[in-house]
Amino acid sequence: MVPLATRNFLRSVNTAVRIHRNMALAAMFSLACACVSAAQAMSVEVALTPAGDVFPALELSQSRSAASGADAAGSGLLRIRFGDLQSAVQVRLTISTPGLRAPSVIDAWVESGTILRPRLEWDSLALRDLRSIRPQVMRVSVVAKGMRPIEQKLRIRVHPLDEALYFVRDGDARIDLGWAFAAWVDPYDPVVDELIELAGLDGTSPVSPPENFSDRIGIARALWVALEKHGLRYADEGAGISQGPEIYSQRVRLLSSTWDDRVANCLDGSVLIASALERLGIGSFLVLVPGHAFVGFYTDSDKREAEFLETTFLGHQAPVGNQAQAETSQRIRRRAVAGFEAARKAGRTRYRSAAPRLDGKHRPDYALIDISMARAYGIMPLAVGRQDGNAYAPAVPDVEPLRKFPVKLSP
Repeated sequence: MVPLATRNFLRSVNTAVRIHRNMALAAMFSLACACVSAAQAMSVEVALTPAGDVFPALELSQSRSAASGADAAGSGLLRIRFGDLQSAVQVRLTISTPGLRAPSVIDAWVESGTILRPRLEWDSLALRDLRSIRPQVMRVSVVAKGMRPIEQKLRIRVHPLDEALYFVRDGDARIDLGWAFAAWVDPYDPVVDELIELAGLDGTSPVSPPENFSDRIGIARALWVALEKHGLRYADEGAGISQGPEIYSQRVRLLSSTWDDRVANCLDGSVLIASALERLGIGSFLVLVPGHAFVGFYTDSDKREAEFLETTFLGHQAPVGNQAQAETSQRIRRRAVAGFEAARKAGRTRYRSAAPRLDGKHRPDYALIDISMARAYGIMPLAVGRQDGNAYAPAVPDVEPLRKFPVKLSP
């Protein structure tokens, strides 16, 4: 899948250029806002992709930068284009709407054809309880010396943080945003601390992942058993929210919701397990197939061999009601270990079936999203529920050449 148009990604993968070209086909809101003076006239066009819909999770997943002003570019889904200028002018662009930490302000010199891509600093704590699409107004203002201010009010629809936009079709344009699924993988979410502690593992010391296969399998098994102890169950529910023809989005519960509700669809369970494995230094990835997802993790330090877990087995054969309350820790463990092995077997089978289509030619239906590669592309954790929203800034490696997937199954 094609990552979002982040600064790091633009330098390394030239398919991002196609994303920005596709933005030119986005629906335009309130065209030709003009201000006129004796010397200059200026028009401002505001483009939003998808038209009228805003997904704060996309912006929150973009890596933070020390850059400011015009250099602090956002995802590119919101674009401000200036026109009808005879010469360059200095402007102040301000964008405000409920849910932002502060209005987005850019001071820049612009000329006809200049496009600004403002970054919207959403407040994840303010949006974490949003459960449905919220209609609201976005205000766009442009001020230039000697010109009458331009002010524009756009009617937008803000989507909750548990909705992942992964594909947009706009006319002939195709915008693949699937790498953003990695944003829901957050190794330093408080939930991961609880899971690792329940598993009896050490997540406080510097990460030094085990080198051998059996130890890595043991860590994954311990996490699975802990999830069973916590009472997490797979929920056979449709995760798709919008399936076209223009917007394709899917529900991905925030880690806190999955943990508190003790229920997970296939993708919820996959991002939770991947978060814990990443915290413990074991590289992981998400595998997307039509209508389904499962999780994989590397079993060797060279990232050439992997195992897979079919998270639909979470809570498999678990008793309910009074029987569940009477279940002993020993019985839970026996059941969980058996479920883990069944999940491995099913995961391997599912991967063998999907592997021929994980070649990059069958997107967005089939994709393998390597979490470390997503980080290199600039996709960061959402950091929802942590006051220090920017505290987790993982070391971003140089983008390695895209390795040929699929990886090999472990022996």
